[in-house]
Amino acid sequence: VMESGIHYAEFQFQFQISGGRSFIGVARPMPNLDLVRYANGIFHFFVGSWYDDFLAARTGEWGSSNAHACHYSLKTGGMSWTDWDRDTEEVSWEGMERCRTGDTVGMLLNLDGGTLTVYKNDRLLGVMKDGLSGPYCWFVTVSRGKEVTIKKDEPPRA
Repeated sequence: VMESGIHYAEFQFQFQISGGRSFIGVARPMPNLDLVRYANGIFHFFVGSWYDDFLAARTGEWGSSNAHACHYSLKTGGMSWTDWDRDTEEVSWEGMERCRTGDTVGMLLNLDGGTLTVYKNDRLLGVMKDGLSGPYCWFVTVSRGKEVTIKKDEPPRA
């Protein structure tokens, strides 16, 4: 769980990014959430019928930000975020760029500045989301049988 400071992780994909769900991002920690109960083997933070249960797990540590989950689409480069109150749609952001097989995507979560910045193959794409505060965890959503390598690292130098 990342509660303060600056955190960077790299995600590498060795599968064809074409169809299905392929997202990486941050979400609120919910340590007592039973993923099997919700997912039938496929879990995602952007399912409206589960929002009330997610919000019931809210703690005072979540802070004032209403961005409870935010993800980057590998397929389109778009961004979605949710407050778990209403449905969301993918939006464009400055620097958005889709991914291809073998790409490495870095995410820099700056909880001091409240931003989530995206890198692709060590190249800065830009700030994808601002207004973040409180604790978050990294997450990955991919179709069954797909693998993602995640590693904590230092951000690329400018």
